[in-house]
Amino acid sequence: MKPDLDKLAESIEKAGKVQRVVEFQCPYIDEFYVKIAHANKFIMSQIIDFARETQESVVRRGQTQEIERLNEDLLRQGYAEWIVTGWRGLTVDKLAKLIPGFKAEGAESGEQEVPYVTKVAIALFKVSMEFETWVVGIATNLKNYTRAAKKKAKQLENLV
Repeated sequence: MKPDLDKLAESIEKAGKVQRVVEFQCPYIDEFYVKIAHANKFIMSQIIDFARETQESVVRRGQTQEIERLNEDLLRQGYAEWIVTGWRGLTVDKLAKLIPGFKAEGAESGEQEVPYVTKVAIALFKVSMEFETWVVGIATNLKNYTRAAKKKAKQLENLV
């Protein structure tokens, strides 16, 4: 029996819009875990569209031409809103491992946990190339999510 190709195509598109989130340990900071959503083509298109800006540039003889570029601040905001969905284990003291010379203002204790908020995530993406590269590398590699799904299925099998 042949599959209904219209339904198959519809199922593929629907599955592509589902956000799969897995928690990963950050290699730069002990006990810091980041929940990262798989950045499939649909999600990356959303982020890029969000960060795309159109500018007009004057060309010869008074004609103008539109130029598109990515706004890096909006791109990082997109990462913070659509790819990183949370974290745990990040403290003010641990931030110094990603940001040399970091001293927190407004923190009562260095052991105080930093809750996930978009504003802090954006700031971290802005100043830490390592963090941004790691998150985007994890999010865009399908193997990270298939491996996690297989591991979870194995754990469920062992419970039965």
